[in-house]
Amino acid sequence: MICLLLNIGYQYYKYKNFISHFQFINAKIVTQYKKKNYWVLKIKNKDIEFYTTTKDDLKDILNKNVEVGVVTKKISFWGYLTKFYAPTYHLGLLETPQYEQFVNKQHSDKKIANIFQALFFGDSLYYDTRQKLSTLGISHLFALSGLHLAIMSGVLYFLISPIYNFLFPTYENRNIYLGILILIILFGYLWFVNFPPSLVRSFVMETLVFLSAYFLKDIFSFKLLFLAIIVTLVLFPAFIVSIGFFLSVVGVFLIFLFFKYYKLTFFSGLIILPIYLYIAMIPISHYFFGNFNLYQLYSPFVSIIFNVFYPIEVVLHLSGYGGVLDEVIKSYLFLGDKFITFYTPYWFFYGYLVILGYLASKPLHSQNHYRL
Repeated sequence: MICLLLNIGYQYYKYKNFISHFQFINAKIVTQYKKKNYWVLKIKNKDIEFYTTTKDDLKDILNKNVEVGVVTKKISFWGYLTKFYAPTYHLGLLETPQYEQFVNKQHSDKKIANIFQALFFGDSLYYDTRQKLSTLGISHLFALSGLHLAIMSGVLYFLISPIYNFLFPTYENRNIYLGILILIILFGYLWFVNFPPSLVRSFVMETLVFLSAYFLKDIFSFKLLFLAIIVTLVLFPAFIVSIGFFLSVVGVFLIFLFFKYYKLTFFSGLIILPIYLYIAMIPISHYFFGNFNLYQLYSPFVSIIFNVFYPIEVVLHLSGYGGVLDEVIKSYLFLGDKFITFYTPYWFFYGYLVILGYLASKPLHSQNHYRL
């Protein structure tokens, strides 16, 4: 509680400084759409996220870095912490970073390039691409989350281990120091992609799992998840209204629930778990996102393939051949063009959450505990 109050106090100090005068900020356009005769833009940097409008005849500037003047006098403290509307002036484009240009040049289709910008750098997807990914049931694969951190952690461990063994062949506590180094690298990546809610939760969770494993505690404990939620909200109070954060938490909750009733094996972790997660998430995901077609039923198997696809694409892009699989991706996205829409009724949604809570709290005669 003290940490939360201190953080809110610090945020209030920044807020008062922010509204004390007109601000020129550097930020990124994360949403752009036209409404009647004007454009609606959502602009975000590491400190704030807000909406603005303009009647200027804009081209496609989604994910572009901009310098913009912000009129701050009517912004509330809660709006500053979450999202607010503010008039702006002098919207100027900044140069695209070299690393983004490097990725873009490897793709002839800007929408495919946009997918990899989202996958690597946390950029926003084009609306029609989001719709297709949602229809196919794989939106979560292209929104930075715990899955990406887990894959990155595995790849980093694989790459760093030989170097560590060569430099310190007889040094004790090898895995501890490797774990700390990997967490430091992952934190740097979080800072680089501007601390997206689901990724922050995942990083806090991974850190707590690392500490639990070190102290030989149960790494599939709901108490651990609850602690991760509290720590994340203390550091980033605005996440309490983030749908992405909520879905991320529910995803981990369902994983823990799975391992409460089933033993962790190679088969259950690689095959059964993705199928279970897809089925268990349907009532929750369709409360927020309604798109569906029959190809969505293949999404658990696409999720399994993604564990290989992601590191392969990282290597291909680093070597300058990131466009090799573009036609395959286009063909797959084409399957998401047609869809029906259905939403989970609110009474079913909340009843489902109550059932999940009951299953999590229900004591078992024989608990499965997993210790490292």
